[in-house]
Amino acid sequence: MYRLYGRPGSGSVAIEAILEAAAVPYEVELIERSSDGQAPSEKLTRLNPLGQVPVLILPDGTIMTESAAIALYLADTHREADLAPPPTSAERAAYLRWMIYLATNVYMTGLAAYYPDRYTSDQSGGKCVKSAALNRMAREWDIYAQALGDKPYILGDKMSAADIYAAMQATWNFDVPAFFKKHPNLRAMYNRVTAHPAIAKVWGRNEMEDWKYCLKS
Repeated sequence: MYRLYGRPGSGSVAIEAILEAAAVPYEVELIERSSDGQAPSEKLTRLNPLGQVPVLILPDGTIMTESAAIALYLADTHREADLAPPPTSAERAAYLRWMIYLATNVYMTGLAAYYPDRYTSDQSGGKCVKSAALNRMAREWDIYAQALGDKPYILGDKMSAADIYAAMQATWNFDVPAFFKKHPNLRAMYNRVTAHPAIAKVWGRNEMEDWKYCLKS
């Protein structure tokens, strides 16, 4: 059985969704968030010295960290879920490109936007870091939206782990309704991903669509 350490709304959501879609046995241990976004529990730092989620314990006891690495591993290991093109397929290069793009660009820029004080030693520099991060993140999403175009998913007609990863990160925008208004193709992709029964189940458990309340107010 897999054991996933995570928290609602964090990078563990995509991992939980992949596990659910693969229909493999797993359990989730929730880690409380501290005021600065870190998870300082001694138990977690023994598993991941950075004190970050997600952490996944494989059935053989191997510890994995880094959400993109975990997602890639699970999608390849559980081929029955059909969430990754085979290594020799024509779509594999694009799949890896966009998975790593989301992990090293959008994900990391989002962290700088939410936790700007981590990225400067200047006590008054947080506002500048946040402003720059928000501008950069908008550009990074523009690039992803352009790559998606009018395709149902980033690789074409078939959903992959990259789409789950992108859908999760889309909910991290500061104004999700405005984000989706700007990028209707990303909204359409998001709706397709979250319509998957297994993913919808995980999204509900993690309250990933609280942003929709903004549309009703």
